Amino acid sequence: MPKANKLLKFQLDIGGETRQVFSGIKSAYKPEELEGKLTVMVANLKPRKMKFGMSEGMILAAGPGGSDLWILEPHEALSQACV
Repeated sequence: MPKANKLLKFQLDIGGETRQVFSGIKSAYKPEELEGKLTVMVANLKPRKMKFGMSEGMILAAGPGGSDLWILEPHEALSQACV
């Protein structure tokens, strides 16, 4: 999202369905760093209309903020089981 100060736009595959999600992690990640990564997403949220479009979930991340944010990533063994 070039015009967004904090948001990154994602198309997430949640097992046969793709969801569009906006996440405020732009200060901690470049989009190319996240391509192909597995993460934890909350998918049972009501879709939310945002300035740049509809967000259909939430990526879980933790940290004090700014560049100190980390997305939750499944353990490697779990990642292999999901492939």
